[in-house]
Amino acid sequence: MKSTSERQSQPGIGVMVALLTCSMLILMGGAAVAPGLPRISQHFADSGDLVSFVITLPHLSVALVGFLMGIVSDRFGKVRTLLMSLAIFIITGVGSYFLDDIVSILVLRFLLGFGLAGIVCTVTSLIGSYYSGPQRARMLGLQSAAMGVGILILEVLGGTLADISWNAPFLVYLIAVPFALLVIIFIREPSAEVEERIEADGSKGDVRMLVTAYIGIFVGMIVVFTVPTQMPAYMENVLGVSAAMMGLFLGFHGLGNATFSLLHRRFSQRLSPLQLLIGAFLLLTLALSLPKALGDAVPVGILTLIISGFAIGLMVPSAVGCVMNASTPANRGKMMGIYAVFLNMGQFGVSLMVLPVLSFTNKQYPDMFVIFSAIALVMALALTVVMLMNRRRSAC
Repeated sequence: MKSTSERQSQPGIGVMVALLTCSMLILMGGAAVAPGLPRISQHFADSGDLVSFVITLPHLSVALVGFLMGIVSDRFGKVRTLLMSLAIFIITGVGSYFLDDIVSILVLRFLLGFGLAGIVCTVTSLIGSYYSGPQRARMLGLQSAAMGVGILILEVLGGTLADISWNAPFLVYLIAVPFALLVIIFIREPSAEVEERIEADGSKGDVRMLVTAYIGIFVGMIVVFTVPTQMPAYMENVLGVSAAMMGLFLGFHGLGNATFSLLHRRFSQRLSPLQLLIGAFLLLTLALSLPKALGDAVPVGILTLIISGFAIGLMVPSAVGCVMNASTPANRGKMMGIYAVFLNMGQFGVSLMVLPVLSFTNKQYPDMFVIFSAIALVMALALTVVMLMNRRRSAC
């Protein structure tokens, strides 16, 4: 009969499904209601730019408390922290459905970030604790794919619900209820013995690996999240796309993410994480230049969504893999907490950058996308310089 540690070191399908379903929430926790943002803006027409923070405020919250949640998970256990975070995510997410005051909704959106922070820290840390070597690389690719599927499911649901009423998209957070049940049934806290043995099979990184991952994911999220946050307004107001169809089209963003995430393990066998990050920024450069280069058309918008999804599929598992290699079981929660901070600072930074850039371009969305395309190109060039200056350390 197998010992407890042996069983933990060989996680079954239930563990994998529980971790991957929870991973679906990581990128789209705040933006799940993005397809309904035009309706929400119409309902709160007197609130000005406050409505835009419905999408981005949760990410500010994660940026503020992500490190704290990482410490909590290290001290009190990853599974316990994950369950608490899922409960916060569900209650604060659905709670906005019952409110008709923008300030109260924003308060709940801020608290939603506490749940998101805990989910980001614990789910990825558990992958690092349960898996090592090629299995870990495979799970990180599957996790990023799950994020893409989450974009697809949550955006389609959010767009469909937006056609019902302005507040119906907030009900999409109920999807986390069965995910929490899967965690309760299948996930157990990995023992220290298992974690130490798994870590012995892995490699260790250094501070440069962490800095590369954190800066890459921060700038990457700023650039890539202009797509799910601004594409709905562009396609509805300029291209005449309905909220329900917008949800479906945003799902292509997730589909592109899932496709390249599943291919990530093959790419990583030939290219270093730094090279993959450079490739991701080059894809973003291409994607965001298309509306200006090819003109206002629905197929162009869809192509932009798909290619930017490809970029996330390369970027996220590469950045996470660097953090994994540079952390240990004792500090992995904290390191993932810092990762969550940079990830969500980038997503929140979208709201701070988009409005002035859009104003600068006289609300010409293609021109705005071109500016962010230029930011992606500059980042790709900067990472290329780093790689050329330090070839021996570039393979994370």
